[in-house]
Amino acid sequence: MKIAVIGAGAMGRWSVKELGISPEVDEIVVADFNEAQAKQVAAAHGGGKAKGVFVDARDQESIKQAIAGCAALVNGTQHFWNINVMHAAAATRVHYTDMGGLFHVTKQQVELDAEFKKAGVTGVIAMGGAPGVTNVLAAYGAAQVDKVEAVTALCGNVDNTDYSNYEGWFAPYSLETVCDEFSVPAPQFIDGVWREDLIGGTGDQLIDFGDGVGMLRSHYTIHSEPFTFWYTWKDQGLKSAIWRLALPESFTDQMNFLKTLGLTSKDEIAVGGVKVKPRDVLMALVSKIPKPGAETVFDDVDYLLGIVTGLKDGRRVEWRVRAVVPAHKEYGAGAGDVDTGIPPAIVAKMMATGEIKGPGVFVPEQIVPTGAFFKALSRWNVTIDAVMREVVA
Repeated sequence: MKIAVIGAGAMGRWSVKELGISPEVDEIVVADFNEAQAKQVAAAHGGGKAKGVFVDARDQESIKQAIAGCAALVNGTQHFWNINVMHAAAATRVHYTDMGGLFHVTKQQVELDAEFKKAGVTGVIAMGGAPGVTNVLAAYGAAQVDKVEAVTALCGNVDNTDYSNYEGWFAPYSLETVCDEFSVPAPQFIDGVWREDLIGGTGDQLIDFGDGVGMLRSHYTIHSEPFTFWYTWKDQGLKSAIWRLALPESFTDQMNFLKTLGLTSKDEIAVGGVKVKPRDVLMALVSKIPKPGAETVFDDVDYLLGIVTGLKDGRRVEWRVRAVVPAHKEYGAGAGDVDTGIPPAIVAKMMATGEIKGPGVFVPEQIVPTGAFFKALSRWNVTIDAVMREVVA
């Protein structure tokens, strides 16, 4: 099978790695606006079966040309290109998956269901780590109850990496996304009402992430899970759909400081007679800081949770389904690399082989087979556990 990865950035390259070590994949197309980067990622991670090509995600004809002949594609670009890439995938009849639409774009993506059905292809959106793995965890818990009442997704990270030889600064994933998560309204579905007044980085609450980690400080951010949970289970009388993030406290404090300074803002300000967007300045400055080199061995762990409360045989129960995702030291991947870049590649293969069948546009909890997905993810040393408890009062 031939599969494309659009976007050869930090997460896209790990999708290429997963495809590169998969014997059932015969050919990989690595496409990026930076053609040199696409070729470098193809050579380094494609297992000798990848080629790097140019693509402009703004131009549907460019996308169509890059993905022609592919069975499926992984879209690893920024979320604001998702709709454009989806139109190209449907027109070319290539199965589609991505790493998330940051709530608002996700809402637009499900509206392309008829287009994908007409084309006879499948789209599984929001299929990174969070959203993505968190959704599949929640789907496992929801399958154990008769009625889903509340669903919460959480991501917590514990980082024990030795950075003593690194003097720079970097975000654990897309800085553009992180800035939004810490500064824009974070819609949550709480007690049957959509709350639009909650701001990212607020709502501090200690959450028990389970054995091996314990309590972590979490907060609201904008994310796709509240919408996808509502979209999937709203007809079952769903009352709440919530997302919380718990990054290392030092990084959380740093992002809150940048927000306080106004550097996460996209609103123009005048500086020396020139109008600039503070976030553009921040992005430009951070882009000049070298990333950790090969001497830095990542030693962090992501804890992803899907918590489902519902009724089973008239009893109210809670299922806590957890993925423990360690850094992959052999390949030099951090925990976030593993749980964000690998899942969409797994799902792309499942669509290409017919293990996931549409047609149409789906969120992960609607269509990804939990058992097969968890098994595929386990070869990256990911473990899944589930605990059920009865809520008696």
